[in-house]
Amino acid sequence: MVGLFTAPLWLAGVHLGLGVVLLIVAAVRGLGEFREFLTRDTTRRGAKYGGNVVLQSVALAIILGLLAYLSVRHSVRWDLTEAKLHSLTEATREVLAQIPEDDYVEILAFYLRGGQMAGREALELYRYESDRVDVKTHDPVQRPDLAERFEIRSEGVLIVCRGACESAKGTVRVTEPTEQELTKAIRSVISERKKLYFLTGHGEGNPDDERADGFSQAKRALEDENIEVASLLLAKLEEVSEDADAVIIAGPDHSLLDRELDALDRYLRGGGSLLVMAEPIVVSNLEGRVREWGIELGRDIIVDQQIQLFAGPQLGVQPIITDYGSHPITEDLIARGGPTFFRLARSVRAVDGDVEGDLVELARTGHASWAETDLEWFAGEGRVALDPERDRPGPVALGIAREFEAPAEGGREGRLVVVGDADFARNRYIAEFYNADLFLNMANWLVGEEEFISIERKRPRASRVVMTAQQLSTFRYLAIFILPELILLVGILNWWQRRN
Repeated sequence: MVGLFTAPLWLAGVHLGLGVVLLIVAAVRGLGEFREFLTRDTTRRGAKYGGNVVLQSVALAIILGLLAYLSVRHSVRWDLTEAKLHSLTEATREVLAQIPEDDYVEILAFYLRGGQMAGREALELYRYESDRVDVKTHDPVQRPDLAERFEIRSEGVLIVCRGACESAKGTVRVTEPTEQELTKAIRSVISERKKLYFLTGHGEGNPDDERADGFSQAKRALEDENIEVASLLLAKLEEVSEDADAVIIAGPDHSLLDRELDALDRYLRGGGSLLVMAEPIVVSNLEGRVREWGIELGRDIIVDQQIQLFAGPQLGVQPIITDYGSHPITEDLIARGGPTFFRLARSVRAVDGDVEGDLVELARTGHASWAETDLEWFAGEGRVALDPERDRPGPVALGIAREFEAPAEGGREGRLVVVGDADFARNRYIAEFYNADLFLNMANWLVGEEEFISIERKRPRASRVVMTAQQLSTFRYLAIFILPELILLVGILNWWQRRN
């Protein structure tokens, strides 16, 4: 009965047919015993009990068949692993939720019969999660017409389309059926691909640099968010590239040219988006232009008091942030209580006076922190101390977001994010705490993809039990000696009872 709903029909039919044959053989072989049974005095009582057993067995079979049918029609999945390794992440669910209600995503999976079970299981998760994901599996050998139409040359290729797949044009091809690649493909077909530039030429971080100070991991994460990443040498151009949805200035250690700053100003006020990540101690003419945009970059370094194991309160220059302002960039971090880690950060704050547009402090330090202004003492002696007359006590903001008014009716407003640190997004630190989420949230907000703002990624880890040597010895003793001996003892007692 279960096989009728969970296995191929021919396989279920073979089993049912074999069962019927065996029942007939058993009936023929036991015909004589059945006649003898009918002549006994206890036949009527035995027939009554036997009839009850038959009815209960038939009822049980029917109930099991109905349960199997309902489990197929209304399936429910349970993922009991600690890290939810067999479930889709919240980020993927958010992407699936953005599929328009009157539209759907079709995935054509080309697998040979019985092949790529891991890929089939991954696709089943998407089909289970959203009724707007339609998965169709084809054998490229049995459907050569489809294989030719979609240019399939090997097994294990997935074609992702918005709506029904008609041809290879306008589709996204996936060869690795992982959640990361499938979600990236789905997002590509339901949203417009954005382009983001990293400014170069002034000692900024390089998005292609794989070293600890580079931004290659940030680049790969942005590409997973359907954002194309390129470099921009503005010194050779008159204006910012027209296809730029956002520009990142990642920790320059040299001054920008005035005409570069003018071009960035025109770009920002004309509806562009800009992320400025300015390192402390480094002084350039970037501070003056950022001030014109209503935000002041402090010439200081943030000192934060931290609690260390066995050491008590300690002063450090690597603040861990848990206080966020209300903004689309930070709303998920607030909901999850996700901390972010910064290294050698400077303060940022709004310029005194009325500022047009909206301005929000994204991240703030605690009350036990301050902005140290005596950088020479810090650099020379390596010591800091709060001077109430010169230093600014906490909480201190180290990130601010601002929106400018749209240059024309119906146009897009300019967006600006200023952060007093670039290290939090470098390869060395982007995997710390929720740094990657904060950086990607900034990028998505800047390019106008608020609905796809990232939330916590799944971090796979092994589920294991750590035991001491004594615990391991006890477990081994129980498994090898105690439990088998208990089973043997129960068997001996049962045999002794029957013998007596």
